[in-house]
Amino acid sequence: MSTRRRGATLLALSGMLGAVALTGATAGTASAADELPVYAVRSEGLTPEQAAALQRAFGLESVERTPEGVVTFIDEDRHLRVPGIDRGAGRPDESGQATSQTQLDLDAVRGLRAVPLDEAAKRVTETLRGVGLLPGNATASASHSTLDITDANGNAVAGASLDTTVTFDFQLDGLPLEGPGSKIRVSLDGAGSVTQLTYSTRVLARAGTVQVLGYDERYSRCRAAAYPLQLGLADYIYWAPPWVARPPVYDRLEPVLRCRVLDPSTGSSSVFHLPGVLGSPDPAPDPTVPPRQRAAGDAGVAGDVGAQWTTRVDVGSSGTGTCQSLSGIPADITGFNTRFTNAGVPVQFSWTGANAWEQDFKDPAFAGGQDHVYADDVDMTYYHGRGGAFGLSFAGCSAVTDSTLRNTEARWGNRDAEWMSLYTPSLLQSTASGQAWWQRWGPSFRGLHQINSFETGVVQNSSFGSRYGNYLLRRPFLNFLRPMKVRVAWAQASIDTQPSWVRWATMGPIGNSWIANFDDYFWGRGSVGPDTLPTVGFWKISGSS
Repeated sequence: MSTRRRGATLLALSGMLGAVALTGATAGTASAADELPVYAVRSEGLTPEQAAALQRAFGLESVERTPEGVVTFIDEDRHLRVPGIDRGAGRPDESGQATSQTQLDLDAVRGLRAVPLDEAAKRVTETLRGVGLLPGNATASASHSTLDITDANGNAVAGASLDTTVTFDFQLDGLPLEGPGSKIRVSLDGAGSVTQLTYSTRVLARAGTVQVLGYDERYSRCRAAAYPLQLGLADYIYWAPPWVARPPVYDRLEPVLRCRVLDPSTGSSSVFHLPGVLGSPDPAPDPTVPPRQRAAGDAGVAGDVGAQWTTRVDVGSSGTGTCQSLSGIPADITGFNTRFTNAGVPVQFSWTGANAWEQDFKDPAFAGGQDHVYADDVDMTYYHGRGGAFGLSFAGCSAVTDSTLRNTEARWGNRDAEWMSLYTPSLLQSTASGQAWWQRWGPSFRGLHQINSFETGVVQNSSFGSRYGNYLLRRPFLNFLRPMKVRVAWAQASIDTQPSWVRWATMGPIGNSWIANFDDYFWGRGSVGPDTLPTVGFWKISGSS
């Protein structure tokens, strides 16, 4: 991957105040302070008139505006489009579902061109300024969403930028302001047309101060929550949560403590937040659930109930939680499950906390492995927890049969799995300990179509699973709100919930005749490719949130 595509360009926008500016921002040295400002939310989102002005300014046919004023747009045909050639029907899936083959169009991929980074940043900022919608405390950056194609030995075959994305970073009193409720993001295709837009801001005004932990105390608190992992950062930010049409209503923003932890065993870093105001309690522990009972088909238990389920479309879920100092995971898993249950898709298994076991993801070829009953006995598995470039971590929660699923123990798709959706930091980072993404995870593709995860660290979130499921399964209204392709749904859920520095990623195999499943939808929502072994190579798509 060239540095031209990976790099980012920065364009400072100091001193420019738009109609929806996040007011009250001043320079400061808050990192050493014992008091930090609190901000009152004066208003949220864009008015219908502002949304219409934004639509006209970018030449969009239509935009969506929520009741809270969040404005979004997605060109469902061109957003993150990968050139492909329809090669007709493929082999039926093991469940009897019809499949269709798509061939990577290498010539078209090599011909893709993207808007230069600095040009895109300038165009987007000037467009926003022209309609009075450029916040005064914003800094623009531009990056590319990228496609990498390698052969089975990792030699680069082709690569391209799929779009150029401009995002904006905000500050309050010298501290970062991050979160779904503080996001402006615009993607341009090679012709300069907008293919994706998110505009989500609040008008803020300074409203007093609160006492916060001193330098030593904040590190102590983060270090205790991160144990046994290493603490890499403990600082304060302002976190703008997503907007909701029902309580809780967020009428003020207080500083929160941002903890970045490092896991040497998995080569990853992740971010979680703790309450930042002095005297505030830690997040409540997860609800107690009954201990999991071993079922027929589990390792060491007689019988095998797994075989009957390969003939139906179903999903499964697994997540850790406060046993790993990660809050909100049970709620996130529940949101994922609910979305599929409401769509009539069975949730075959769902485990959290101490009931989430490593062996559920491990191939039976390895001691104790039982993925043939769980993760590889459903069409899609969603996992939320710690892990990294070399595996999934259950440490602190369970050790059945181990506390870490290593990438070398994963053999997915030789039974039923099509898509592994892993909310895990840095799992698909480009290189880790000298091993590239395709070296680490390529051997796990034994019929699996995609791994959806992240190139970078991630921030804890309790609504990712429900958003992801909604984009996969939603029903169209007129010609809008169509279901998204699996990889695009993953990307959009990340855009909705993560700060812009988080890079989502999806990888998959390339089979004979360059057949690849990069355009898969979930079953019943669009075309799905046949099970494909990586006889030719691998593809990977990644981009900023």
